[in-house]
Amino acid sequence: MPDVSIMPEPFRIGAVNVGQSVIVAWLVIALLIILMIIGRTRISRFSGAPKGFQAFCELIVGGMRDFAKGQLGEAHVPTRGAADIAAPAVFTLMVYVFATTIVELFGLPPATDDINCTLALGLCAFITVNVTAIRVKGLKGRALAWTRPMTGVAPIRILTDCITPFSMAIRLFANVLAGGVIMKLLYAAVPVLIPAALGAYFNVLHVGIQTFVFGLLPLMYIGEAVE
Repeated sequence: MPDVSIMPEPFRIGAVNVGQSVIVAWLVIALLIILMIIGRTRISRFSGAPKGFQAFCELIVGGMRDFAKGQLGEAHVPTRGAADIAAPAVFTLMVYVFATTIVELFGLPPATDDINCTLALGLCAFITVNVTAIRVKGLKGRALAWTRPMTGVAPIRILTDCITPFSMAIRLFANVLAGGVIMKLLYAAVPVLIPAALGAYFNVLHVGIQTFVFGLLPLMYIGEAVE
């Protein structure tokens, strides 16, 4: 049977155990920064008629904004403007989840296979939800939302909001871990040819689903916070 562990793999720099997931995350972030610098030089040459790379960028940005507006119900006055605030932050989280997980396709361990990474992502999502709600409704409006539909539910709603980052973190960690376990079992059972092709398909599909869900959940929580 393949060896499976929920403990993060160690990686030492001198006497300090940085963690393998942190090294993978640093490599992915460095690559993303390089791509953003290259993209920034291209953006400065954008024209009024989009084509090629410009059309691709506008499609991604417009699609993310429409996705956020669809989830937040921008037609309603209380939620108007929330998509413009939340979409960039949520899109950043989605890109990070996708990039640090899809590296498994190239033989690197995904950073999201470490509960510390997913907890940090859950905390970032929690901050995004509350910052967006405060900017849309104000601090008083955010506090009053916990008393809906009646004051007695405030402790339950506050507790629910505080649990949110942990539930998101555990869900992402468990799904990525389960995907890795399935692939290890497949490689152990059929070690030649089939796992490679099936693994590529499964990894892309699995990572795409996790990225979509991790973008959807914060938007749903924001919708509840600003409704």
